[in-house]
Amino acid sequence: MTKELKIRIYNVLFGDAILLTIPEVDDAGDDITVTMLIDVGNALMGAAGRDEVFKPVLEDIAVQLGGKPIDLYLMTHEHMDHVQGLLHGAQKLGIEFMARHVWMTASSEGETYYTRFPKAKRKRLAALAAYASVAAFLKQSAASVPLGIQALLAINDPRATKDCVDYISKRRLDDAKPLYLHRLTDVASGHPFNQTKIRVLAPEEDTSIYYGALPPRTLGTFLDGAAPLSLDARTITPPAGVSAGHFFDLVEFRSSGMTANLRTIDKASNNSSVAFELEWNGWRLLFPGDAEEKSWEMMDRVGALRPVHFLKISHHGSHNGSPPRQIDKIFPEQPADQRLRFAVVSTREGAYSGVPHADTLALIESLAHLDDTRDLSNGEWFELTFPEDGSASTSRRGP
Repeated sequence: MTKELKIRIYNVLFGDAILLTIPEVDDAGDDITVTMLIDVGNALMGAAGRDEVFKPVLEDIAVQLGGKPIDLYLMTHEHMDHVQGLLHGAQKLGIEFMARHVWMTASSEGETYYTRFPKAKRKRLAALAAYASVAAFLKQSAASVPLGIQALLAINDPRATKDCVDYISKRRLDDAKPLYLHRLTDVASGHPFNQTKIRVLAPEEDTSIYYGALPPRTLGTFLDGAAPLSLDARTITPPAGVSAGHFFDLVEFRSSGMTANLRTIDKASNNSSVAFELEWNGWRLLFPGDAEEKSWEMMDRVGALRPVHFLKISHHGSHNGSPPRQIDKIFPEQPADQRLRFAVVSTREGAYSGVPHADTLALIESLAHLDDTRDLSNGEWFELTFPEDGSASTSRRGP
């Protein structure tokens, strides 16, 4: 019977949860199966982030593992829609997983990392200050906060994220530290593979390159507290006779600095995603986390991108998660071989404005078979199989 690599991608609404089952051999040359779990989380807010979706997903993962630990767990980056699920499962459902190897993005090592990269630390602290300023302003506002802003705040909440990241960092069976990854990390002795090739494409070690400029906010305090044109948020109240909700909408519209700062913070974390390529019996699979333009640009610049047979679409189908120039490198118009090409997007409307991006998904669908988790019921999955002999790969849904 032909061996098959399997990728199971769960519908966790706006988030990621991916389980790989890979035929391998152990050090003695005997056949074994290796499992790899990538992220588990969703957006926290609204219909795109309902926690009840985790129960069937985590239960199915447990069934697939058959009581064994995960061979390799990867946390791609520090966003709640990628890290929330394991801690939720342990605290709320009594479902816990351990792993033989744990990989996490380099910057999640915390102070140890930021001591080595003081510029990244300065930019991170500025981003946290901007986040706190925006959150404080919105907390005192009498009007309801637009859902998209709520989602950005929730996904980037450093306090909630820290608890999840700390929990993940302690999932190794042997209590050893995780392997904190960047593009140049030597992973040769840190994974369970003998035949499967794995190559880390991103992030760059110094994540300061991913932080854009934080534009001055027109509301609330500035990062240095000394901006002469800033307005004290406490003085901003609706004029007499004007609906607080309508007034807030106008203020939010004009306060582009507030939204821009949140998006700058969000992009920096997305671009710190671990992106990796996995190669097994001629099949090449790409998992870029939530990489956005800057990370894709760096991967392209160093010549890391090659044609692949499978793509986990970045950042839930956003236009900035799949730049056309780089998509052309991994799904060239003329395929590199005769094998079928597949892509999967894990997404849901209602978390980010304009995400998923219809034109981006249409471009990818013109180049590969596309599966979209919006076609699944909550907790269901797509399973893609890639046969060892190179025969036709398939996609099915379940359970």
